[in-house]
Amino acid sequence: MTTREVPTVCRMCHGGCGALVTVEGERAVSIKGHPGNPNNAGFLCAKGRASIEHAYHPDRLRQPLRRTGPRGSGSYRPIGWDEALDEVAERLAAARERDGAESVVFAQGTDRNYQEWLFRFANSFGSPNVLGPAHVCFYPRVMAGILTLGGFTFCDYEHDPEVVVVWGSNKAATHGDGVIGTRLLSAVSRGTRLIVIDPHRTGLAARADCWLPLRPGTDAALALGLLHVVIAEGLLDKEFIEQHTTGFEQLRDHVRDWDPRRVAAVTGVPARLIVRAARLYGTAGSAAVELGTGTAQHASSFDTARAAILLSALCGNIDRPGGDVLWDPQGIIGRRTMPMSEALPADQAAKRLGADRHRVLSMSGWAHPSAVWRSVLDEDPYPVRTMAVFGSNLLVAYPDSDRVRRALGALDFLCVTDLFLTPTAALADIVLPASGWLERDQIVEHANYVAARRAVTSVGESRSDEEILNDLAGRLGLEGFWDSARTALDARLAPAGTTWRELADGYYRPTELRHFKYRERGFATRSGRVALYHEGLLRMGYEPLPVYEQPTRQPSPGEQLLTSRHSRFYFNSEFRNVPSLRAKEPHPRLEIHPGTAAAEGIEDGDWAVLEARGHQALFRVRVTDEVRPGVLCAAASWWYPELPPDRSWRISNVNRLLRDGDENPAMGSSTLRGVPCTVRRAPDDLVAACLDTARTEWADELA
Repeated sequence: MTTREVPTVCRMCHGGCGALVTVEGERAVSIKGHPGNPNNAGFLCAKGRASIEHAYHPDRLRQPLRRTGPRGSGSYRPIGWDEALDEVAERLAAARERDGAESVVFAQGTDRNYQEWLFRFANSFGSPNVLGPAHVCFYPRVMAGILTLGGFTFCDYEHDPEVVVVWGSNKAATHGDGVIGTRLLSAVSRGTRLIVIDPHRTGLAARADCWLPLRPGTDAALALGLLHVVIAEGLLDKEFIEQHTTGFEQLRDHVRDWDPRRVAAVTGVPARLIVRAARLYGTAGSAAVELGTGTAQHASSFDTARAAILLSALCGNIDRPGGDVLWDPQGIIGRRTMPMSEALPADQAAKRLGADRHRVLSMSGWAHPSAVWRSVLDEDPYPVRTMAVFGSNLLVAYPDSDRVRRALGALDFLCVTDLFLTPTAALADIVLPASGWLERDQIVEHANYVAARRAVTSVGESRSDEEILNDLAGRLGLEGFWDSARTALDARLAPAGTTWRELADGYYRPTELRHFKYRERGFATRSGRVALYHEGLLRMGYEPLPVYEQPTRQPSPGEQLLTSRHSRFYFNSEFRNVPSLRAKEPHPRLEIHPGTAAAEGIEDGDWAVLEARGHQALFRVRVTDEVRPGVLCAAASWWYPELPPDRSWRISNVNRLLRDGDENPAMGSSTLRGVPCTVRRAPDDLVAACLDTARTEWADELA
């Protein structure tokens, strides 16, 4: 039997860690970090090390399925690929003919590197409605960057920032979004200093020069306070402000009242720490801001992102070595051009769900989830009866999960493409088996390189999302696709003058990192400058300067503030069925401050019931001083693969407690942080009833 070692790029999270996979015959047998990859230099996290276990999991979907029982029952029979794809294509075409292309919603979640493919498909099909977690994830930051300075920035760890602000992020543990956690830790080991903004004392916070444990959801107020201090104390790059920005006077006047005492009263962070953090950042020779999803999940999400960019601009850290560098596309058909936005007619784009309220979100191409559920349930503003979902367990990924369940149950047709029969997949009429990352050839478009992810094995009849979308496009006669997903690899690389074979043989092509690009061409804004005060936003009906929106409901006596975080052993809702990872964190965790726990009569290791909005969820308690008093930090996106599908998502799903809101005017971000809730110790009989794997029906123990 032939044994070979294949260099590739891991995709057990959003990162881009290099990996070396040992393959015997057609089976992957071991995996380790690639020491030659600049992102991780040989490191591979627990999720990456579990890749082979995940790929060959006995519960993997191995062939297409047709539902034979009620939605949620998990009752299916196998069918062939041609039968499955023919039916999906026929149902999509029929829905377009009956109700218009806008009546079909395409949803995506954790992104197995197919997001641009899904947008390309939707745009060519004529649907403006692509659903994803963009409004509470990465896109407040993306759109803030595009509107403020004409592009997206990333932290330049290659040139060792003097200071990094890690804000609402725990990248050293999760290693998501470009493996910046590994790069960040390497920079820290070489002397980079940290400012950490988080209500939870993460491992990074423990190493920080300055930790700001703010109340969840008050990030924008803190940002306005930092801007106040750097302006009041003159910690500014005056030359950059004068030559490359507009609106400084308006910004200066706007933040004048946000002095440290006022900010301390709102955020709970002592005024002296606010001043110290501002001085540490403002006096640094170079500094970068690592803005995480924790800042995107409240009413001030877009404003927080805008304020962070303004802070970087005022202190001269935009596009400088060790600062916030503007991303340059790598010249392939990739993130910017692959979606083929020009294929969607303007009159169709105007029908995007949520565009009437959240114009900035709509500009990014995403529909708003609350508007999608409203269209399904109330036919407002038009009916949505058909949905195709790729890689998203919607029932644990979106707030107000019970409303999501009602919407999915009301669809005429639902197709789900995934690796496992998740609770969401168990609602589908047709289930398509997706391949894992070890089973697909892909172009990895990273800030620092373009690399080849190489197929080293196969499982059953599973196919990549790209193959499925390409085959459906062929059946529907859509323009802009290829003979095969394999052909697309060469076509996408052709503008860069290379082929898939050349890229795969060379493993990766580094991207030249260039700085101060604005000195040559200005910023890609209307004025060619950074818009500190944004007149375009004002014309759209939004605030031209960042503002802090106070939560509509403050906690009552006896209530705590709820927030959540992801585990280092899971990726969003994935991997709770992988034994080696589940063993490391077997239960959904709720972290409570000792003072809060004592007041509620809860001890470490107890099970507790969280309640908000009339819904309840069950968690295992960890008593720790790593969280602020009065703050409860719950595990996110939890479900139990060992339980029946329509029961598994209900018991410990924090999203059942959260409102499916659209509080941020520009992006429609829901308030998932700083939500008032109550907590109590769970009776032992309740816990036993809920987690009894022998039960086959859901009862109302937590109703």
